[in-house]
Amino acid sequence: MRACLALMCVLSFAAVAVAEEAYPYAPSVVPGERWKDLQLKVVKPKGEHDLIKALDQAKREGKFTFIQVGRQNCTNTMQLWHMLADGSVKLPENFIYADISRDDDVMRQAFEERFTMDEFSGWLPFVVIVGPDGVQLESCSGRHTAQEYTALIEKSVADYNAYVKENAPSEPAKPFAESLIPTPKGCEQLAVKKLPGEHDLAKAMEQAKAQGKFLFIQYGRTNCTNCQKVWNLLGSGAVKLPEDFLYADVSCDDGATRMLFESTISVTDDGYLYPYIVILGPDGYQLAFRSGLGTAEDYRAMIEQARKDYATPLP
Repeated sequence: MRACLALMCVLSFAAVAVAEEAYPYAPSVVPGERWKDLQLKVVKPKGEHDLIKALDQAKREGKFTFIQVGRQNCTNTMQLWHMLADGSVKLPENFIYADISRDDDVMRQAFEERFTMDEFSGWLPFVVIVGPDGVQLESCSGRHTAQEYTALIEKSVADYNAYVKENAPSEPAKPFAESLIPTPKGCEQLAVKKLPGEHDLAKAMEQAKAQGKFLFIQYGRTNCTNCQKVWNLLGSGAVKLPEDFLYADVSCDDGATRMLFESTISVTDDGYLYPYIVILGPDGYQLAFRSGLGTAEDYRAMIEQARKDYATPLP
């Protein structure tokens, strides 16, 4: 019985060893005698010979993949091996190196299904650089200098980082805070058609200043009937903001908004009723203020006067 158990353990360990054995690099199917005088003593860097495994690992770890497809007795392939091994071509730490044999039918098919060469690919090695998202970035074939490979690596990283920056997901829009005051009994509530606006006052002020635009600020609360009427004036187009205006639709029931508004905006009338309407110039300075409900004509005149005041030089 003990002998059987021992045998089973040996077989289990052997099976694990076979399962974990590194994928081999396929030997060349092309004789190398023609180039025997050019053959180098091979110094190979450590790389993964299984393309699928290398790509999966790179994607899992968020790394780039440097793929070299070559042949055991190809002098150009050997020269790139040497460059990688001696550090004259240095892969960054966020790169995985896939060293693939052109003479492995399975790996060749996997490569050809996934990648295309950007230039004439009559000579080995084929080199492809893949981004952390698994998308091909650059490729080249044949013999190249260490400087050319290094430039290819640097360009791939720069292009990928630029793409990520340009396509970064935008932050979730700040919601319009709900009213902290219950709706009074009998207070008329209207169906609202809103003009899309920025609910983050600080962000709206920064954007307007950065873009050199005026900022039309409506400061109120959700269950304020006057606020609802002004929203509808803007949403219906009865009051149309010019193209050089941005719209900030902000809540007086948001603590951060209230603090910024009160520290930045001057209330120039009695300020008894919402909404407060403020117009800031492209330089960020306050040009106009009004509280309570106005007519469409009132707001159009307010916009026109703010533009005239901004255009008038200070004495």
